[in-house]
Amino acid sequence: MDKIISEDTISGVFLFGAGGAASWVLQGFVREGIPINGFLDDAADRIRTVGNLPVHAPDSVHVSISQRNKSTVIFAVMNPAVNESVTRDRLLGLGWGEVLSFGEFGRSAYRSSGKLCSMLDASDVGNHKHELAATRTLLSDDHSRQVFDAFVAFVTQLDDSGFPEITPDPYFPADLPRWPKQLRMIDCGAFDGDSVRAAIKHGYNIEASISFEPDPANFANLAQNNYAIPGAMAWPCGVLDRTTMLQFSAQGDTGSSISNDGGISIQCVKLDDVIPHFAPNMIKLDIEGSEEAALRGAETIIRSSRTGLAVSVYHLPTDIWRIPLYLSSVIGPKCQFYLRRHSRTIADTVLYVYPER
Repeated sequence: MDKIISEDTISGVFLFGAGGAASWVLQGFVREGIPINGFLDDAADRIRTVGNLPVHAPDSVHVSISQRNKSTVIFAVMNPAVNESVTRDRLLGLGWGEVLSFGEFGRSAYRSSGKLCSMLDASDVGNHKHELAATRTLLSDDHSRQVFDAFVAFVTQLDDSGFPEITPDPYFPADLPRWPKQLRMIDCGAFDGDSVRAAIKHGYNIEASISFEPDPANFANLAQNNYAIPGAMAWPCGVLDRTTMLQFSAQGDTGSSISNDGGISIQCVKLDDVIPHFAPNMIKLDIEGSEEAALRGAETIIRSSRTGLAVSVYHLPTDIWRIPLYLSSVIGPKCQFYLRRHSRTIADTVLYVYPER
């Protein structure tokens, strides 16, 4: 049973983890008006702020022992490789008063104040029961339906009890059908080329790949890594439903995204405009909430190639039903849909689509 925590009984709240998911996790606290004092992360010398909040090392002299004792730390790391229990013991040993999981704190805050600090706005999910039901019927196995039900329960209640085990190997899970061995891959949100390298690791031959990555620091690493992969190409562009210039927040990590407050301008492209004859057999999209727009901009390619897809559906509250229903309308009934979760809570929830060819 989770304990009841009132905002009135604690003098400070810190989020542990300032990596790629930090800004996304912060959204729920900002939306609900739950004050956060800052972030804790061992990379505080490199990551100074998240959302204008300071990032401190867990043992920073800038947070006194007295303040640590009175503060609650929320473990908000989505990466399953980070051991939550070890982190909790370490923080308690450094004098932090209490260390709670994201779900523990969120459920407590909801019961005590009615504030639901889920990363996604629950009202957008709860008001679309018909669409959710239609999406659930598309899913091809019990594991997918379990992921789907747990996703909805977490967003609407912060209930994390129904999640199945985290599935390893994003984009190439062992329990799903394999992509064609000779891979013609489009990678949107390519970061440093890690997904193409993962394809090679899992036994695929890269016949050709086109990777899109607009963050300048990420693109520099991507371009360098591509030298060793024959057939690999990289474009320093974002991907949308139109070809245009937009503002972009460049973080130099996996959290970079299109933003009206972004510090740089980037070229965005519509895939149907720029590579109409590439004929991919696998498209991967992880582009921080622009996935549906990118898919709409690739509708002709998807229809003509009947390409497989691996699409992130966790960045926006509407993605979990809008993206599957849209793809079903484009591809038609002869298609399999699967959901797998590759990180903690709802992070890295990916829709896998296998059209009959």
